[in-house]
Amino acid sequence: MGKARMHSGLIVGCLLASAGTGVTAQPPTVSQMLGFRPKQPGINYSSPTAQEQEQCKVELVNGAKGSSGWLLRDPQGRILRRFFDSNSDKRIDIWSYYLDGVEVYREIDSTFSGVVDQYRWVNTGGMKWGLDTNKDGKIDTWKMISPEEVSQEIMQALIAKDFQRLQALWITDAEINSLELPAAETERLRELRGQAQTKFLTTIAKLNFTPQARWERIESPAPQCIPADSYGLKRDLIKNQRCTILYENNGKHDWLQTGEMIQVGPAWRLVDAPTPGAAVEGASAGEPASTDPAILAVLDELKKLDAEAPKGDSTDNAAIFQYNMKRADLLQKVLPKIVKPEEKDQWIRQIADCLNSAAQAAPENDKKAIERLVDLEKQVAGSQKGSALAAYVTFREMSADFAAKNSQGGGDFLKIQEAWLTRLTKFVQDYPQGEDAPDALLQAGMVSEILGKEDQAKKWYQQLAANFGDKKGLADKAQGALRRLDLEGKPLELSGPTLDGKTFDIKTLANKVVIVYYWASWNKQSVGDFARLKMLLNTYGNKGVELVCINLDNSPPEANSFLANGGVPGVQLFQPGSLEGPLATQYGIMVLPNMFLVGKDGKVVSRTVQLANLEDEVKKLVGK
Repeated sequence: MGKARMHSGLIVGCLLASAGTGVTAQPPTVSQMLGFRPKQPGINYSSPTAQEQEQCKVELVNGAKGSSGWLLRDPQGRILRRFFDSNSDKRIDIWSYYLDGVEVYREIDSTFSGVVDQYRWVNTGGMKWGLDTNKDGKIDTWKMISPEEVSQEIMQALIAKDFQRLQALWITDAEINSLELPAAETERLRELRGQAQTKFLTTIAKLNFTPQARWERIESPAPQCIPADSYGLKRDLIKNQRCTILYENNGKHDWLQTGEMIQVGPAWRLVDAPTPGAAVEGASAGEPASTDPAILAVLDELKKLDAEAPKGDSTDNAAIFQYNMKRADLLQKVLPKIVKPEEKDQWIRQIADCLNSAAQAAPENDKKAIERLVDLEKQVAGSQKGSALAAYVTFREMSADFAAKNSQGGGDFLKIQEAWLTRLTKFVQDYPQGEDAPDALLQAGMVSEILGKEDQAKKWYQQLAANFGDKKGLADKAQGALRRLDLEGKPLELSGPTLDGKTFDIKTLANKVVIVYYWASWNKQSVGDFARLKMLLNTYGNKGVELVCINLDNSPPEANSFLANGGVPGVQLFQPGSLEGPLATQYGIMVLPNMFLVGKDGKVVSRTVQLANLEDEVKKLVGK
């Protein structure tokens, strides 16, 4: 309640004491806004250093019908906090926290009482939406939550030995009644709930989690759909018989069963308590792992192997190859003992992933991984033609094959691209709704551009945007690429934060010739490019030529480290997200470096200009 009172006091005393009076309102200080902290633990959000705080700014923001609030921006202009009065009563009722300029978490006072009663994770923060009905700062139930987030909450409940946290995930009587299940099934769910606390305490005793124990990932079969007519229901029943958590505790990895889950609206509900062990054939929902010694031995080997896995950023191809080949071998041992199709599907996917990774890291002339992947594709496509599993395995086989051919020296680059485009085309024809179809369409568009087939590229991008609008990242990229392909002769719109904390809009360079250069520090070509661009600016800068660079690194330190090595000219824009960020998505930038040339009228003269002919093009424009 301490934080609740702090919220209320600051609301009345400062934050919106003059709401509705516009710019005459007295803004809170930077330190006051940073004094707020999320009430829920584990939120990953941005906070400036003490030095950066001096350059942070507080801004008034107005909404509809007299609503208003305050934004806190960091030195780069990115939002850090947004505290808002949504009902114009001069009291803050929404507290939002941002990571790299994107909102990830908010707290809501939905009753306008001055006390938070709802907690939402949004965008890259997730989709959880918790309700605190008694306003004690603890979530009592979840309005929205995914299976993955349920598994994370289970892990935290076990670590904290907090049964109340587990209860927030449980299916309620009202929800059981709303499902209108047969009496026997309804009774089963209620019996499981009655046994939950005993099971929970037993699991805590067996696992002996330390406070440092951590959730690593969830593995699960596809959810099951029980058609309405099977039970005489009004609607289909969506459930997951079990999900498996991989966790680390005291330096050791092991498995944990979540228990059965049922989907109720946008929330997944637990109907059984978590239990230790791995999910294998022979164990029913809520029971520990199978006692089959052969399976247990293989699972134990998998745990040991995963504990020594190469790190995600490892460049040791030999280690990556060996790890993935060994893992595929172990998974293959278990596969014959798995009977249920939905469970076998997940094991086969894991094998395909391992062989794909091994093939791309394989030593030269070592074809074992790709040959096994080809065999797996033939088996699955033969027995499950047109299935989601066949699509999954096929895409990994063709991707590994393309990567291997690309890495071989002396290959005919254009022939390899043509062959890749042929395979991509066939893939989207064979599996138009496959989970990798959007990625295949995007790659088909990109390869068509490389081959100079722009009309064909546009068709691929249009198909992706039209058919997979729900895949926002890929669909937005395709829309951006279409925008780029139609850019010449049109004004270039470009604005955003710079690496040095300022804001920039290309409109400020009116009546200038502007070179726009997209780059990243990991692309070594930029070293030579910047040297040539600097020379060009030395020659033509006094004639009205400017350089605007868009950095697509993952973080500012990577770019700044590169730039510190030599006087790189031009404005440097940066927004988080790398090639998936807003500056890359705007014009569908997929290959680096990339360059546009803009005339004095602000319109794009060339979207494909190269350094080899850049000076000639610049000469033509400065003379105009």
